[in-house]
Amino acid sequence: MTLSIRLPAEDETMLERAAAALRISKSEFIRRSIAAYASKVMPTDQAAAEIDALYIGKGGGLRQPESVANPRKRAVLERLREKHGYAR
Repeated sequence: MTLSIRLPAEDETMLERAAAALRISKSEFIRRSIAAYASKVMPTDQAAAEIDALYIGKGGGLRQPESVANPRKRAVLERLREKHGYAR
């Protein structure tokens, strides 16, 4: 999705300096900023479910590793679950 916004000169300067400090593009800085802010605003369960859907798939295997038939995939999902704190 392409999005165009108008920024005041001060905000544009701040964006350029922050992106340069991290050595990333302005677009990547904005993507990361949106993700960080959205995770604070959205309910945790909804945010986690959306992350699962994006990176794990629609099956929700990270939430329910026991539903994955392949033992190797199940083991990986269980380790990811432990690593990222999915204790539910």
